[in-house]
Amino acid sequence: MRESTRNEIIRLHYGGASQRRIARLLGVARRSVARVLADHEQSRIGVEEVERSCRPSLLDPFADHIVQLLERYPNLTVVRLHEELCRLDFQGRYTIVRDRLREIRPHAPKPP
Repeated sequence: MRESTRNEIIRLHYGGASQRRIARLLGVARRSVARVLADHEQSRIGVEEVERSCRPSLLDPFADHIVQLLERYPNLTVVRLHEELCRLDFQGRYTIVRDRLREIRPHAPKPP
């Protein structure tokens, strides 16, 4: 959501408009209006945002093994990496391995 929309929500709220009316006027969801107003109120009273902790990944226990395999085989495909991890009792799917490999080894731009 744009900053201008947030400012408009807050302006309309102080003008006396209900959350439902603000949502209808600006074409946003009522929950979004409520969230913006709650965030604004929290920032006014000085409550700091608490950073959420990330859920542990299924790949976390295999991180060292992944790094070792990539050092040994720099062009290792995702399919082959997934097969190797499944031999070590990895229970996750192909997509989580693909996403992690993209983070570790981003593709170089293709030549024109």
